[in-house]
Amino acid sequence: MKRGFLEACVLAVLSRGESYGYQIIKDVPPSLGLTESTLYPLLKRLEGASCIAVRSAEHNGRLRKYYRITTEGRARVEIFIEEWNEVEAIYRFVREAAVGGAPVTVAPADVVTAAAAVPAAPALAAASAPPAPTGITETAMTTAAATVPAAPPAPSPTKDLRTEGAAS
Repeated sequence: MKRGFLEACVLAVLSRGESYGYQIIKDVPPSLGLTESTLYPLLKRLEGASCIAVRSAEHNGRLRKYYRITTEGRARVEIFIEEWNEVEAIYRFVREAAVGGAPVTVAPADVVTAAAAVPAAPALAAASAPPAPTGITETAMTTAAATVPAAPPAPSPTKDLRTEGAAS
């Protein structure tokens, strides 16, 4: 599951502009635990899937590889965002229903758990395609969740006039 998030995060970083390995690691949230040993194989997979392009250039007397997102990579980010929006809507519905319409605060760990419930997410991640979601910050999730309207009150029980009249 995390691999799909890492791919989306790397593509999101590259959608801002060309970058190199060390800078990408610095730009991805530390909580995702992106290291050189996970980044470079991931970059190779993204390159193989035509999601990124690579060029080498000299920097301080050494060759450095620069990565940039391609049209295919941008399309994957869009798919990731669309799928995440679906997961977010399902998650908000479940949370709202579970707490009877009370306002819901979304913790980042809960969002990851909800994303794991999407059947396509693991398959997409395994296929090096964009899985469930991207670009949604904890603040955005909390703000979105706070705007979920309260559930309507439950209908009051109605009398069954057929049985009431029969008893008389």
